[in-house]
Amino acid sequence: MWRIVYTGQRPHNENIALDQIMLELREKDAIPSTIRFLQFKPECVLIGYHQAVEQEVREEYTSREGIEVGRRITGGGAIYFDESQIGWEIIATREEFGDASYEEITRRICEAAAKALQKLGINAHFRPRNDIEVEGKKISGTGGVFEGKAFLYQGTVLVDFNVERMLKSLQIPVEKLTSKGIKAAEDRVTWLKRELGTVPPKEEIFKAFVEAFEEEFGIKAQWGELTEEEKRLLEEKKDYYKSPEWVYHVKRAPDTTEVLYGVYRCPGGTFRVSAKVDKERKVLQQVVINGDLFINPKRLIYDLEAYLKHTPLPEVENRIREFFENHPFESVNLKVDDFVEAVMFPLRKLEAEDLGIEKKNLNKVIGSIGGSLKENIKKAKVMLLPYCAKPAWCDYRHTDDCGECGGCSVGDLYRMAYERGMIPITITSFEMLRDTLRWCGENGYTYIGHCCYEFYEKRHEIFTKAKEWGANGVLIDIIGTTCYDLGIEEEEKAYHGEFQVELDLFVEDSEKLLSIKEKVSSSNGSKKKSRPEPSEYLREFIPSHYRIPKVVPGPEEDRTRLPIVKEKSKDIGFINGEKVSYEEALEEALRLFTESRRPTIVVGPLVLWKWSKESEEKAKLIRQLRDLFPKLNIHILPDYRPRNRNFDPAREIDPPNPHLSILHGRHDLTLMVGVHCYRTDFVIRLLKKHTDTKIITFCGLYGHPDADVSLSGVGPKRLRDFISGLKDL
Repeated sequence: MWRIVYTGQRPHNENIALDQIMLELREKDAIPSTIRFLQFKPECVLIGYHQAVEQEVREEYTSREGIEVGRRITGGGAIYFDESQIGWEIIATREEFGDASYEEITRRICEAAAKALQKLGINAHFRPRNDIEVEGKKISGTGGVFEGKAFLYQGTVLVDFNVERMLKSLQIPVEKLTSKGIKAAEDRVTWLKRELGTVPPKEEIFKAFVEAFEEEFGIKAQWGELTEEEKRLLEEKKDYYKSPEWVYHVKRAPDTTEVLYGVYRCPGGTFRVSAKVDKERKVLQQVVINGDLFINPKRLIYDLEAYLKHTPLPEVENRIREFFENHPFESVNLKVDDFVEAVMFPLRKLEAEDLGIEKKNLNKVIGSIGGSLKENIKKAKVMLLPYCAKPAWCDYRHTDDCGECGGCSVGDLYRMAYERGMIPITITSFEMLRDTLRWCGENGYTYIGHCCYEFYEKRHEIFTKAKEWGANGVLIDIIGTTCYDLGIEEEEKAYHGEFQVELDLFVEDSEKLLSIKEKVSSSNGSKKKSRPEPSEYLREFIPSHYRIPKVVPGPEEDRTRLPIVKEKSKDIGFINGEKVSYEEALEEALRLFTESRRPTIVVGPLVLWKWSKESEEKAKLIRQLRDLFPKLNIHILPDYRPRNRNFDPAREIDPPNPHLSILHGRHDLTLMVGVHCYRTDFVIRLLKKHTDTKIITFCGLYGHPDADVSLSGVGPKRLRDFISGLKDL
């Protein structure tokens, strides 16, 4: 005969103590198999047995709100309990379940719990790995732990749930804390009051669960009380389960700069791994594994950690597999390969030392995803940079490009990317990150990204999906106090683009990592080019205070944009984003020019400098155009990275970001020629954001759909045709 007990509303430490006491007593046959119902008072957050509090709980919020923090004896993730929720537990032996596996016991108990909710009028079903759902919405999570022949399996019944309080208590991505995010979270979970319109008496809930368990397990149960032994042990042990020794018992990483960190997620849970390495002797000295894992035996992870001590690095993977040959385990969706990947992930950072990164700085590399570190760096085509590393005053903090003014480290990374033929992109939102990674996957591009560890941990899933889409990558940490360090309020500001703290990037270490990636300028074996002279036809239009730099952008920089261009024809045009014939686009460009009152032609370095006979011919034709139409203003964009930071953009005096000076022309038509494609795209966005000017681009390559009118393949002949067309009009 099974026993049924309701132990009432108790503090978290008493409920956890009773879990351990009942499990141990059942293993000794000192109590019968038991169905226990329980509640918590005061409200609390309980983390899983293998989790670290600081990684799962927003302690500044729970402390302020009086929400207690505790640790379960079972695995799994962190859970929030208010005083209305009801917990249920099965404390039994394997024999009573036919010596079933952990996975089979999970299925049977979850199906019984779903049947109990059906008795209450709720259309609930078991959803692997360990959830109970109602039309796709989670109403209960479950999990268990074994002690010899006995096991404890527990779940919850959400009665009347405060989703916002739960989200703020746990380390959950901040967008879920917005009104839209809370609504989205509410759409993923449900509770009794929502489903039934009212809260049934708890006695009715107990009755439904008891009947379901009896029917599904073929047992009989009757109500009883805690034994005197259980009560005695509870008084003896309850204080331990609220002590720091228990709540914070998960081992933290050893306090040394030689520890490598890594996060790995799989269908079976999340691993957080710290590995202490002796690089000189090539030995893994110690590894610490935390996470929201359901696994039996519970001590398996500790045994694995001990087994891997002082293992030579080349033998780590084989030694993990060797361990599991002699240590069978039970879990749900956990495989030996998951343990291998979890431990190897931080160890791959050691390759960074071969590239010149000091041992104490190896954790500046967050990790290499989908391949080895060196392999991914060599293949990288895209550089992802965070908007929060740009100064708060920067006009481009929330744009996906950078003016490379020299005012922050983002520009330095843009330069490094361009030098190596990469495409740099500033990520301004999570949605943009998701779309960019999908685009990388579609094109088979590998990326190098810069973000904080907290962002990576919370966004691990999108990087994993990117690998599935075909985009491998390397992630590098950033410098400074992040929004995650400053608490939930600053996280919310960051999500809305209002986070004002300025972070920084590891420029020197990034350059070391990129050292194995050949620069575009030297990849074709060409000799370094000398600095050209400006065209004699355009020299008088160069701003009087402009200082010719030692190096100016060369024609080869267009290589950085080519991989993202989908339409590669030099015989077409674009009108308002629509592809049209070249002739149709030319006709529209002529119309806009003749109707404009204050046209300006922006001349970039591809035409200003004497690169070739073709560039000199274009410069001559632009001068002819100016002579024919004196109202045409010529605005010179000689370089993209001048040095002087103090400037008046209205006077066009060597600005730190020359693109700003384009905004001060008061022109109603902007015609761009000789500006590199990736810069043209940037200027188009700049003009569209701040002005109402019409934009025409004369592109030597494949055009710019974002312009009002764009002509592709514009060489001297087509530029001459444009001038002839104007004469005819």
